[in-house]
Amino acid sequence: MVDENQSGETVQEFLLNSLKSTGFWSFVTAVVGVLALVVGGALFLTIAETREFSLSVLIIGLVLLFLALVLSPRAIAIFVVGRQGRFGGNVIVMTLAFFVIVVLVNFLLFRTPTRFDVTATRVFTLSDQTQRILDSLEGGVKAHAFFIPTAASSFTARQQVDDLLNEFDRRSNNFSFRFVDPELQRSVAQKFGVTTYPVIVFEDLSDGTQQSTLSFTEQDFVTSILIATGKQQKKIYYLTGHGEAGATRDPLTGELGDSDNGFDFALQGLERDNYRVISLSLKETGSVPEDAAVLLIAGPNKDIDQSERQALNDYIRSGGRIVGLFDPGTPSSFVEIFTQWGIVIGDTNIADALSNVAGRELTPLLQKANGQFLTSTSPLAAGIPITDQIDITFFPEATSLEPLIPIEEMPPYVKISPLGVTTPASWLESDPDNVNFDRREDVPGPFTVITVIQASGTVDEQERHDETKMVLFGDSDFAKNKFFFSSSDNGDLFLNAVNWLAEDYELIGISPKLFPYRELVVTSRERNFIKWSSWVVPPVVMLMLGTVVWWRRR
Repeated sequence: MVDENQSGETVQEFLLNSLKSTGFWSFVTAVVGVLALVVGGALFLTIAETREFSLSVLIIGLVLLFLALVLSPRAIAIFVVGRQGRFGGNVIVMTLAFFVIVVLVNFLLFRTPTRFDVTATRVFTLSDQTQRILDSLEGGVKAHAFFIPTAASSFTARQQVDDLLNEFDRRSNNFSFRFVDPELQRSVAQKFGVTTYPVIVFEDLSDGTQQSTLSFTEQDFVTSILIATGKQQKKIYYLTGHGEAGATRDPLTGELGDSDNGFDFALQGLERDNYRVISLSLKETGSVPEDAAVLLIAGPNKDIDQSERQALNDYIRSGGRIVGLFDPGTPSSFVEIFTQWGIVIGDTNIADALSNVAGRELTPLLQKANGQFLTSTSPLAAGIPITDQIDITFFPEATSLEPLIPIEEMPPYVKISPLGVTTPASWLESDPDNVNFDRREDVPGPFTVITVIQASGTVDEQERHDETKMVLFGDSDFAKNKFFFSSSDNGDLFLNAVNWLAEDYELIGISPKLFPYRELVVTSRERNFIKWSSWVVPPVVMLMLGTVVWWRRR
């Protein structure tokens, strides 16, 4: 049985007649030409890497449309004014209207700073401190990002930098940025003294002050902006001469002298926060310099002599700021200094059976989820945001920092704020070699391992002075090289304490973002299939569907 259409022609006869008709070929050429224009235009507007190819497709589409007119101008004219032409015209108008609406919506969304970060780690959300700094910019700041576009090794870093600088730009009208190819624009690189890259140079447009950074985190960008805009560089001194942890890095080779017990990473973190870090020997100077923003005392194991003790007491009474990191068995001369202001540094290790690291009971683990941190929302720690954004920290071989008298009985001019405590399942272990709770000898917890003193006089009320602020830790190991980066919050906790005492509140809590790495691993054949199928299959399917509809309606 042979299929016939309504005019009595068989399908074979219809196909043969169509192939011999110039009108048919004119129609096919016109359809392919329109399709080429749509595909070429879409590629030209969306994929910059295919600009040359898309231009070729556009030219082919125009040529095909011209050829369709030449083959059968009458058929084209009839089609345009006929029912199919009207339907086609309506489709074209609706398609153009759709694209215009999409373009307008994207333009309006681009112009507005309101965005929603739906990433799991809030990658594109600036911290509150960063937003305040950007809002307070009075003069213009411009970031010059020197990257080689063709360098595959820096592709990921460039994308992260682009995203972060875009967020800075959206937040402040006084911030702008640009990317510079140092190989093509050598004069620009020479102007900013760029010899190694990738690097970002932040420039204060009002006076030309510059600050460069080789690290691409939010905190590094903020620090560079503060330096470029002329923020005063405060001085942090760290005490030496009593076995304290300090710098061990060789200035010539850059190698660490004591990779585990040094204080190098902590000091480098302070330098990234725009502090000038200087060692201090009280035996040489006789006093703490007046320009000291904060004095660090990191794990002393030798007594301080009488003259040094007097110098330290004088500094505290003058309203000094101290970050003290003390271990079990701290020399009695240091213990006596801080006892005057209400805190007794213990000489016994804390063990915690409930919250510890890998079953090591002598390494207490403090967790926000357990309610072990006191934040600035608490009346006891009001105005102290040191632990607000800290989730987990640990303290190897820590000791207790207990008030000399109950906190509620402290004089009104002495305020003690216990910021971090162990769990009730902790105790003071009398025998570290045999960790086991003994009800007869061991004192049960919880115990304070992080505390803040704000005092304008000693507890015995014999002397009043300018208000001093001190942040004390019952451990020094957590901030040493071995453990500074073991938990991201270890380093943040130490730096937050210094930032608070130095009154650099804008730097507290600006920690690096976690960029999740997700990769689709495919072969070259699979990659080509994904690429070409996504470009070709949708148009071909739509063309086939259109042909079927046309055949059924003709």
